[in-house]
Amino acid sequence: MRRIVSRPDRGEPMRVTVKAMQVLLVLVERRGTVVARSTLLERVWPDTMPTDDVVTQAIAQLRKAFGDDRESPRYIETIAKAGYRLIAEVQWQTEPDGSDSAAIDGEPATPAAAPPPAVLEGGTDDMAEPAARVPRAIAAAWPTLVLAAVLLLAIVLAFSKRSPVDAAPLAGDTEPQRVVAPIVYRAITSTPGLERLPALSPDGATVAFAQAGSEGEGSTLMLQEVAQASARSLTTPEAGHSDVMPVWSRDGTRIAFVRVTPRDCRIMIVASSGGEAREAGRCLRQAYSMFDWTPDGRGIVMGGLRSAEDASAPLQRLDLANGRWQPLAYGIADGDVDLMPRYSPDGRWLAFRRNISLADLWLMPAGGGTPRRLTNLRGDIRGWDWLPDGSGLVFSHVTSEAGLYVYRLADGSIDPLPTLSTGNAVHPDLAAGAWSMVFEIDQSRSGLFRVRIDGEAPEPAREPLFESSGVDMLPAISPDGRTLAFISDRTMAVQLWLGQVGRADTLRAIEGLRPVPRHLPVWSADGRTLLVLGKTGDGDRVFEVDAGSGRVRRLAVPDANPVFAAYTGDPDRLLVGVDGGQGRIRLVLYARVDWREIASIDDVAVARYDATGDRVFFTRPSKVGLWRADPGLREATQVSEVDPAPQHYRHWGVFGGRPFYNGPGGGCATSWRPLLESDAAGACVSRDGVAIAGSPSVDGTATWLYLGLPMAQNIDIGWAALPVGLRSLR
Repeated sequence: MRRIVSRPDRGEPMRVTVKAMQVLLVLVERRGTVVARSTLLERVWPDTMPTDDVVTQAIAQLRKAFGDDRESPRYIETIAKAGYRLIAEVQWQTEPDGSDSAAIDGEPATPAAAPPPAVLEGGTDDMAEPAARVPRAIAAAWPTLVLAAVLLLAIVLAFSKRSPVDAAPLAGDTEPQRVVAPIVYRAITSTPGLERLPALSPDGATVAFAQAGSEGEGSTLMLQEVAQASARSLTTPEAGHSDVMPVWSRDGTRIAFVRVTPRDCRIMIVASSGGEAREAGRCLRQAYSMFDWTPDGRGIVMGGLRSAEDASAPLQRLDLANGRWQPLAYGIADGDVDLMPRYSPDGRWLAFRRNISLADLWLMPAGGGTPRRLTNLRGDIRGWDWLPDGSGLVFSHVTSEAGLYVYRLADGSIDPLPTLSTGNAVHPDLAAGAWSMVFEIDQSRSGLFRVRIDGEAPEPAREPLFESSGVDMLPAISPDGRTLAFISDRTMAVQLWLGQVGRADTLRAIEGLRPVPRHLPVWSADGRTLLVLGKTGDGDRVFEVDAGSGRVRRLAVPDANPVFAAYTGDPDRLLVGVDGGQGRIRLVLYARVDWREIASIDDVAVARYDATGDRVFFTRPSKVGLWRADPGLREATQVSEVDPAPQHYRHWGVFGGRPFYNGPGGGCATSWRPLLESDAAGACVSRDGVAIAGSPSVDGTATWLYLGLPMAQNIDIGWAALPVGLRSLR
């Protein structure tokens, strides 16, 4: 939550404190009625003993932000000896977004001490990177995770009283959003470090979660009552093992989970009362992702990678009796990747997330058949679950930030589910028999660093760059190694910044551009311009920025859904990744004169041009490895079958004709090593923090590696009762 108040009569917005914003949200929730001071103390300062003047101070700050007068109020009215009343009209707004992931997508994986053979989950990098709060908090998930997200909640209080209007819809939703009463949640874990992927028992009384070990140790499954109480260990993995991703059986007697080592991955089951875990089967192709029990309790359904021979990656069922995997029988098109399956509470339906970063939710009968598309987001869905009565879904979606939303099956509408607390609510999990949920509260941060890679140090020192209290990420160094372009929210707004390395006084923001913080800015060969994906009222578009003057020019790329762009060796040709509408990216070579399509390659995650070899390298969204194509995109050849894995599809770069990898591996969360040179020495850049958004940048002399890294990692578990209004959606 950004906590910024903007007024039409004042140019500069004012930021209020967390507690002042929480007070405001309680007043918004009860607009037009008097809210007692005791109620505000109970709601905003629970389980504490504050002095009575904290409410007075919060109200005073809100009045200052709104330019309100206590004697002649237009916003907050003081009712003597009773409390306060909000008298202004209120409109909830979400920020429209057409990008596939306006913050940064992420993917579940495992701690650095035990990186999994492969992990495919949530977004493209759903747990491996920080759940980014772009603006304001980029979180580092687990060391082998990639990036992730937070709630953008804009409250617009009319400058003068006027009639309320419909809120702006979530990207892809054509129906007006209705206001759902904000939920109040509390953190039920508060220890330093990472508590991940909580799962709530069917009766809503107990939560299971994975707790990362300290100093490189693996993670352990924990059980805790839904309260701020002590957690107890459910599993005791051996050294070098990590237990992750717990899922309760429907009767609450068993918990299935994934146990991983650097070279192995197994599905395990343990009694919820404790005891020895037993193996149910090996992970499919040594990969794992979010899964669910079948309604009869005899199987596990999970999505996964597709092999070189497969045209698609359907959901598969693990038979717990014999440990064998079998694809489900249903309609799936070539190139589709299905993940995050969850059966409805009555067992009649199976919903799932289709595709990686450009994802949507789909629904089909539990027995198979033809799925139908529920949402049209083409974005980063960071976890979801069914409402207990099966009338809808609650999901986390990353636009400019990550937010919780409710989808109604009855009419297909999507409404925001705002919270009255701070932190990034992602990966929601609901109790099947109770109207409550748990989720991750991601409050991690990150910054910019550079590391020397021209030496032989196995763990070279990191040098911080352009320090700020905001989130700096996606650094791209100019060809001459002098100027760094990056994306930051240091002014409380996401902007593109340019500055000379080592000279903070040269920093300047580029006005007139709202960048999509997903891929690196791309420099032209002469260092004069940059390609940046930016947000507009009609979706994401490709912009070209003049580095000298700061002028911004929108390029007339004909495709309505660009995802990334890159220069080629020919100034009259441009490479653009475009979304074909089904969540799959096509790499297109355009002629800039008339924007004619010259050639294309399907099924591409991200592509980068190699000026030294005059060729194009790219990764695929559901296959391990790296591919190379000629500049005309006529022929494509796989050149690496080992890295990058799909969940680390951005963790690589090219310099001097040499592709290199900077994802997790060998007990290191962020490594650096040449991809095609098996005997080449590498380095460990960060042992416990995964590179933010993956994408690295190297200067022209191959001396410095530039990247974003987490600075403080903290993920807790939150719990909340669902608003009563959600119980009558049918």
